[in-house]
Amino acid sequence: MLVDLMLPLLLLILAGGLAKHTLQVEAKPLAKITLYILSPALVFNSLYHSQLTSSQLAQLVLGTLLLIGVLSWLLATCSRLLGISVRLASALQLGSVFMNVGNYGLPIITAVCGSRGLERGVVIMVVHQLLMFSLAVYFAARSSLGAKAAAGKIFQMPTAYAAILALCLRYLACRLPIWLQQSLTLLCQASIPVFLLLLGVQLAGMLFCQRWLLLGLGTCFKLGLAPLLANYLSKLLQLDPLSQQVLILSAASPTAVVTTMLSVEFDTEPELVSSLTIITTIGSLLSIPLILHLIGLG
Repeated sequence: MLVDLMLPLLLLILAGGLAKHTLQVEAKPLAKITLYILSPALVFNSLYHSQLTSSQLAQLVLGTLLLIGVLSWLLATCSRLLGISVRLASALQLGSVFMNVGNYGLPIITAVCGSRGLERGVVIMVVHQLLMFSLAVYFAARSSLGAKAAAGKIFQMPTAYAAILALCLRYLACRLPIWLQQSLTLLCQASIPVFLLLLGVQLAGMLFCQRWLLLGLGTCFKLGLAPLLANYLSKLLQLDPLSQQVLILSAASPTAVVTTMLSVEFDTEPELVSSLTIITTIGSLLSIPLILHLIGLG
């Protein structure tokens, strides 16, 4: 499982990192293509063709919200007990709570759970992105952020509009023209390889720090506690077996790269956040196969 599942992902990530250093490929153009074209196409196509019931959809949304909320509360409590400053605690929140569902989680979910798993993963990704552009921005800016600024970030996110449009067309039973459906299919086929290449380009340009205690704490939360909590919540909410597996795999994904960008923008210990991104990405190559074995998929 380790070789068959993780090695193809690792090779694409390494290819992105190599392109960064040898071809001087910049992350920004790729990120724009991903944000404004590939991700919305993947979200729209998955939700439009989704066979999820309203109950399953609501359970996934609630499970994702509870996962992020409880993790945030636990880490904030732990930071206070350890006497960690607000600035460092904010960086830990960014690096240990928010997961790389899109670039990293969806390829694994697709490989393990197929198209039915992908449609569940997309729901988690949309909810997570909403939180990324609200709660994560709050953690990055804290006292300087207003509710209006966070709301503005959400309204700038194209995947939210793609999700709303897909659900509306599905509810109205509108059929897409064949040419449009074929275009969406091609974009979806391109999305996952580009996600991984972009991740490699982004990781290759990150800084690293040596605050080992904080890095250890953040890594334990991200790769250890998060999937355990997802497993508990999925049983509490009585998710179906496939939704349970997808929620656990999403939680086991490493730190979201976007958190590093937020930490740089708001000067919230960017080296610590980027270091957590690098360590959890590398660590997940071993932790995810272990988690797959524990939930009976290894």
